[in-house]
Amino acid sequence: MRKIKTIFDRNWENNRKVNSKVVVDFDFENAIATEKLDGMNIRLTIRNHTVVRVEKRRNPNKVQKQQGISEPWYVDADEFGTADKWIFDAVRHTDFTTVPDGEWSAEALGKNIQGNPLNLNNHQVFIFSLPEWRKKITLKNVPTTYEELKAWLPQQKSKLGNNTGIEGIVWHHPNGEMVKIKVKDFD
Repeated sequence: MRKIKTIFDRNWENNRKVNSKVVVDFDFENAIATEKLDGMNIRLTIRNHTVVRVEKRRNPNKVQKQQGISEPWYVDADEFGTADKWIFDAVRHTDFTTVPDGEWSAEALGKNIQGNPLNLNNHQVFIFSLPEWRKKITLKNVPTTYEELKAWLPQQKSKLGNNTGIEGIVWHHPNGEMVKIKVKDFD
């Protein structure tokens, strides 16, 4: 798994907010913009419409970063561990009957995950790596300039949340490239 690049440069020495300098060469015209969901990044292995493996994202710690490890990876989640119980609750409350066999990156969402920014009443999984599901969070007429995004983003409502704003946007290009921007990236 690779981190998704932010489209604007950051002020790394101060508040880590973005500035108007574009740092990615990305074809926005042929990309699909989707809502960035704020939850727990997980990966599910599905066989015959059944979840057979649940993994969660692991970021490198400080020592690993000093060793040059910068990209996150997945580790097995523990169904009986207290740290992962809400991930498994989300899996149990999600219908996978239309999901083909494979490994799918997803977001575990809900009332006990990441402070529940979507104001959900239960837990669920959203498979953002599955194109058919991604259509549910597709956004139209999304601006791509610094000033337009800074004004536009805070006004957007979540397609999954209960009367909440969005965390940000992820653009998906047909060649597999992705870029993002979050509301909190702006000062």
